Amino acid sequence: MARLSLAASAACILLLAALHVLNPEFDPSFRVVSEYADGRCAWVLSLMFVAWAIGSWALAVAMLISPVLARLILAGLGEAMAAVFDIHHPLHGLAGVLGILGLPAAAMSISPVLARLPGWSDASAPLLWTPT
Repeated sequence: MARLSLAASAACILLLAALHVLNPEFDPSFRVVSEYADGRCAWVLSLMFVAWAIGSWALAVAMLISPVLARLILAGLGEAMAAVFDIHHPLHGLAGVLGILGLPAAAMSISPVLARLPGWSDASAPLLWTPT
């Protein structure tokens, strides 16, 4: 599952880069990613959100750490909802709340949990420093 999470996350990044190339009329410096739904390749945006959701869910399964698990599942739900409900749909706001707030909350809760695990003891100081 960890490899699936890495592959899906890499696909998400590649699809996001493709959106910038395929829709050069959108300036990413002042536009949100969801606005690519108005471009020529809205389907690439949907694939990006699906890949992002799969990456979050696969990481949740790979880690199976209860405080992180629920947050990653909620973040993945928001990401999957963003794939289905574009920026013009009323549920896109809920998708944004779940994905945008859920993922950082999950990321910040992963490091302290990993720092307490025996296999990660050598990296405990960097792990505790990175989410802050």
